[in-house]
Amino acid sequence: MINKRWGALAVDENVLYPRAYSFLERFFPELVSFQELLMHSVRTAKYAFQLSCFLGLGDPQLLFWAGALHDVGKLMVPRHILENPGPLLENQWKIMMQHPLWSFKLVETRCRGTRCLKGILVAIKAHHEAWDGTGYPAGLKGSDIPLEARILALADVFDALTSPRPYRPPLSLGEARKVMTEMVGKKLDPYLFQKAHISLLSFKEEKG
Repeated sequence: MINKRWGALAVDENVLYPRAYSFLERFFPELVSFQELLMHSVRTAKYAFQLSCFLGLGDPQLLFWAGALHDVGKLMVPRHILENPGPLLENQWKIMMQHPLWSFKLVETRCRGTRCLKGILVAIKAHHEAWDGTGYPAGLKGSDIPLEARILALADVFDALTSPRPYRPPLSLGEARKVMTEMVGKKLDPYLFQKAHISLLSFKEEKG
């Protein structure tokens, strides 16, 4: 259940963004040196929270914190790999694929006492699992992937597509929706995407 104070924040990015930013700055101050990663985490926290509210599924507060923390393991990825402007080599990709586990370990160590920590850790660890079983780190498939992780994956992918990357400009809403539609049944949960794509439009409108 979501309390009234959090419910009032569901569409207020002027509150959600600073809350995620200050939390990350407190527990992971080194993220300040990785502005692209930091802001991706902040936006993903907002989108995951709003998706949970819109869908009426999962725990919105848990998803907010999981969204903020899901990629902190990338702090352990060498910077030249993290900021590579082109396709990763096989050995580089193997390193990158470790980041959900590194995020899990860092959050478990640094964020003790955080509300819903166990659920946050579950979502973080599984956010790169794929509906068809081709994801990582455990190769979970379909409904074996925790619900919050499937919602977090939608938020993560949406922000990655609609934000500038070292190798491409941000995609438009139409382009992002097309790419995500192609991922349905592969990486993304078909049912969740069918319900969520309407709310993704409002995310883009707010994002400008």
